[in-house]
Order: sequence, then C-alpha cells, then structure tokens
Amino acid sequence: MYNVKLTDKDVYEILYLNKVKGLLPYQIEERFPVSRETIKSIVKGKSRKDCYYAFEHVQETKPELLSSLFV
Repeated sequence: MYNVKLTDKDVYEILYLNKVKGLLPYQIEERFPVSRETIKSIVKGKSRKDCYYAFEHVQETKPELLSSLFV
C-alpha cells in the first residue's frame, strides 16, 4: 500500500504525539503517509527501536526538552 520511509524526525514526532500528547494511532495516521500498523509498531517499540529507546531516554531524563522540540 505505502512505500514511504519515515525520517528519524517523523518517528520522533509520532512518538511525541502518542506518548506526550496522547493521540491514538488512527489519529496520527492522518498526518503521515504510512499505515496504522506501521504507527502501532513504532509506538510499541517493535520497529525503529533506535528512535524508540532514544525517545524513552529523553522522556525519562529531560521531559521538558520534548515540549520545546515539537512546538
């Protein structure tokens, strides 16, 4: 269906929208040209693990930094 590669910035934004803003995968899907399954895989840490673990680390150690990155 889709054959789009997400940038690291896109992945971090997906994680931010889900983990900080509380958006659900179907809501995030409207903003990115990828399937809902791809978004679910990212927010569960099953794909793009490097970005997922980096995001989790920043969220735990410097949560105030996240808000400034995605304004």
